[in-house]
Amino acid sequence: MRYSSKLIVTTAFFSTLYFSACATSYGPRNALGGYEESDVGKDMIEVRFYGNQHTTADKTIQLLLYRCAELALERGFDSFVVIQDQSYSDDIVQNPTIEKPFETRETMSAGFRTTVSPDHTRATTSTSWVGVYVVAVFNQNNSFYSQYKRSRFDAQKIIDDLDSTIN
Repeated sequence: MRYSSKLIVTTAFFSTLYFSACATSYGPRNALGGYEESDVGKDMIEVRFYGNQHTTADKTIQLLLYRCAELALERGFDSFVVIQDQSYSDDIVQNPTIEKPFETRETMSAGFRTTVSPDHTRATTSTSWVGVYVVAVFNQNNSFYSQYKRSRFDAQKIIDDLDSTIN
């Protein structure tokens, strides 16, 4: 292999590695996003998944549903129902000025991003998705929430369906 071919292959490899590392990975919340949860009542949990500017809304919701399913199974339940959807997007618009051609700021996912705008006439916008569900976890056949059987999620089915895309 010639020197230029090796350079191209090496550059392509590291570029792919770099850009794939920017998307939110599945795990507890960190600088690039992730999940967190808190109990809000008996067998009720507020579950949050923080995406970043490289994570789509659909992917954020998939990761959120996966975490809800994990929590249901970890707590000994086979089902969950979404009681409330409080998901939102965080749009950051930066209007550059000649005095301030770049800006470093903390994002919703607790990371840092520097935006450099050589064109001082155009604003830049980035969107980070945050999925927030309040869910009730229960066993399908013996719970007050079983009345929601049409809108319930089977926790194991969610895990099975999404496992290959998450891990």
